[in-house]
Amino acid sequence: MEQAILALLGISITLTLYLDRGRRADIAKLQENMNDGNTQIRQEMRDGLKAVRAENVKLRDDMNDGFKHVHSRLDKLTDIVMDLCHRIGRLEGRAEAMESRPDGPQ
Repeated sequence: MEQAILALLGISITLTLYLDRGRRADIAKLQENMNDGNTQIRQEMRDGLKAVRAENVKLRDDMNDGFKHVHSRLDKLTDIVMDLCHRIGRLEGRAEAMESRPDGPQ
């Protein structure tokens, strides 16, 4: 009876150690797969980030060109408005001069 108990105990311990070794091997393989996957994801993220940065540089350049165009148009508009104000000022001066003349329009 004692030998049977010892044999069952030996078998149980052997089976437990075998299963534990298999579990550890599975965990090691899983960790290796995860590390490989993480490395691949990191590389893809770096490549994607480089592409996004390149696109941002292009967009920034396009926006700066657009702003330069808008600024030049605003400068032209300012010049036109200032010229118009100057002309209106001269016309008002003429109108005032015409009103103050004794033989001005009736």
